Amino acid sequence: MAPALSDILRITSPLLILMLLTFCMGATNSEAQVGGLANDEVEALLEVATQLGKKGWNRNMNLCTHTVLPPFPDDNYKVICNCSFPGGVCHVVAIYLNEQDLDGSLPKAIQKLPHLKQLSLWANYLSGNIPPEWADTKLEILFLDVNRLTGKIPSYLGQITTLRYLSISNNMFYGTVPPDLGDLVNLESLTLSANNLSGELPLALANLIQLKQLRLSSNNFTGRIPEFIQSWKQLDALEIEAAGFTGPIPSNISLLTSLTELRISNLLGNGSEIPNLDPIANITYLTLSNCNLSGKFPEYLTRKPQLQTLDLSFNRLSGPLPPSFEGLPILEKMYLTWNNFTGPFPQGINTRGSLKYVIFLNLCIRIMIFEI
Repeated sequence: MAPALSDILRITSPLLILMLLTFCMGATNSEAQVGGLANDEVEALLEVATQLGKKGWNRNMNLCTHTVLPPFPDDNYKVICNCSFPGGVCHVVAIYLNEQDLDGSLPKAIQKLPHLKQLSLWANYLSGNIPPEWADTKLEILFLDVNRLTGKIPSYLGQITTLRYLSISNNMFYGTVPPDLGDLVNLESLTLSANNLSGELPLALANLIQLKQLRLSSNNFTGRIPEFIQSWKQLDALEIEAAGFTGPIPSNISLLTSLTELRISNLLGNGSEIPNLDPIANITYLTLSNCNLSGKFPEYLTRKPQLQTLDLSFNRLSGPLPPSFEGLPILEKMYLTWNNFTGPFPQGINTRGSLKYVIFLNLCIRIMIFEI
């Protein structure tokens, strides 16, 4: 005798319901409902908040504050989600939590946000070091400046080869710069200033041929500024002030013709004459202070139409100054303190409309000119 239809439904209905529930739960395990943030990323964000010491986030709030990713961090508080994925599912692509009084540690859970491209956590009270889990991320921008991070710069940072901007200044990192950073071949900006870094720069950094900005000031490096700086042909800004290096300044710095900002100061050791900077046509900010420089004032420096600040103070430059500075139409500040210049004061320098400060102290003369 064949089973009745009611008996079949009584047996199969619970199984069918169980299968449907299992399917639905599986479908929503990694993806939110249409138009929402992926559930696993909600949990990851809450982990991130806990590890950072961020208060106020919970599952019942929309953690995504914006949906448009700027090319560069532009705010102190943003969680940016990209909702252009199939089904309207959103994924976290950027986190900006700057100046939020965070007192935790750098979150390991960042690894659980596979679409994250930008992370900016500067000006907090975060401690510890960069977690090894971050080596598996696809970060492009990482700003960790002005925190309380300690330890050596981890070598596994070199595994985040997608990085274009790396800035960890004003922390307490110590030790040498790991050569693994030379694997960051897409890096455009590297800022290591105001730490306790020491030793010589590794030769592997010569591989960073996309580098446009390098800032190393206020550290305890040793040795000379390396000759391999000539590899950074695209460099726009080079800042090496009070970094511990020994002079002289490499002569091949003249090959960095894209420079607009060159700041070098407090070099140790023997001096030299000012290297030939004439090929650097668009220099805007030039500081070569306390570098044990000797010789005469280079006349070509009076023919740099983009120059706004010139600082050659605390050197051993001598002889007369060029008779005219008319080739510097937008010069605002000029510091020639503590040199051995002689001869007449340059004509017309005290009538320059753009010039705000001129300071000489080598002949017990101090002149300050303010823009009216």
